[in-house]
Amino acid sequence: MDARRFAPRMIAMLLFSSALVPAVSWAQGNEGMPQAQPHRDVEGCTDIKGVPKLGGSYIVSCDQGDSIEVVMPLKPDAQGNPREKSVRGHYEGREYQLVSYQGDQAFNSLTQWLPLAGFRVKYFASPSTITARKEDTWVLVTVSGEYYDVKAVRVPEEPWAPVRDAQGISREMQASQRAAIYGIEFSPDNQNVVEERSKILDEVLAYLKANPRLTLAVESHTMSNNGDAEGDLAVTQKRAKAVIAWLEAHGVAAGRLRPQARGRNKPLTENDTPTEIQRNDRIELVKVEP
Repeated sequence: MDARRFAPRMIAMLLFSSALVPAVSWAQGNEGMPQAQPHRDVEGCTDIKGVPKLGGSYIVSCDQGDSIEVVMPLKPDAQGNPREKSVRGHYEGREYQLVSYQGDQAFNSLTQWLPLAGFRVKYFASPSTITARKEDTWVLVTVSGEYYDVKAVRVPEEPWAPVRDAQGISREMQASQRAAIYGIEFSPDNQNVVEERSKILDEVLAYLKANPRLTLAVESHTMSNNGDAEGDLAVTQKRAKAVIAWLEAHGVAAGRLRPQARGRNKPLTENDTPTEIQRNDRIELVKVEP
């Protein structure tokens, strides 16, 4: 065979062999090595229904229980004092490992996604803690390094029955030296009582006439969702005076009642649900020294 025709064929065969040998060697060298597995939730654990989950994260542990108490940090009060709320109910806990997010990024995404899922963020402290609530479900989220933890508590609504008569007012006064009064309707400017829609005042009047020696503070409380502390204080100033004016006009001696505006300074509960808003919007009769 002509050497000039044979040489190119030999070169091609050598090049092919040099490419094939490393490939075969690599495949043989990796035999028996574990293959990368997709991230999966730990067996027996599923996401908490209704609570958003960061994409790519997966559950590494979970637990649950009934009548479990969790302390939820809340926004500080008007004086800057820290607040917290203990909630008790059906509990679900999940610990997730982050894959696609880093700590700060995970925290920021959760503060955005929780409201999109219908939760109200009640408190957050970057880059680690979020307290949120949706109806009867409270959620505490803690972000730490490559993990984040979710504690969800479904809290049954507390039974609540406002006093309806003079006997109920008397029992509350004897038990705690104060009684919360509901069912008083005010004019749009809060200067006057709408008498025909405030029948509970007849019961307050009956209680006062049955206890003529009592001196009471008439405290007014409210916590509007759209207003501010200054506006709420002004509203309660007018309402306290309006209640006293009505009672004095119906026979209560002047000087027995003292108006006290409390604004939003002493809520009885959170102000998220219709029932909670109603409970915070009240008049309280409080015993004082004459």
